Amino acid sequence: MCWWKRLIFSVISLVWGFVSLDYLYYAFSKLTNAKGRPESYAPESDGLMQLLGLLMFIIWFFIIAAYFWLLRKSSPQIDVVEEDYKTGKQTVKKKWFDIVLQAAFILTGIILRWAYIIYIYLPNA
Repeated sequence: MCWWKRLIFSVISLVWGFVSLDYLYYAFSKLTNAKGRPESYAPESDGLMQLLGLLMFIIWFFIIAAYFWLLRKSSPQIDVVEEDYKTGKQTVKKKWFDIVLQAAFILTGIILRWAYIIYIYLPNA
């Protein structure tokens, strides 16, 4: 992959990770009915919100899968053929560097958002 493509994907991954933490927290709060009042549960309205939270999780995983598919198609499809020197058997190893790198950038964005919330936002609240 060219350096400029890798740079664009890295920025997208960092932003996606930074935004994902809030999105997943909101989806989880909808899924678990986190209103703070369990005695006021109404299946007609609260059950719909729980389904919305589940749908939000499914959409997030679908977007991640589509993003990794796009990364896989954008990266070079060069496989490495290695030969075991003892047995002489050849094995094919696939290249996963770009996907692992972008997954690391997504996790870095999530950790940066978490650190912002813990060290900057909450002490001032």
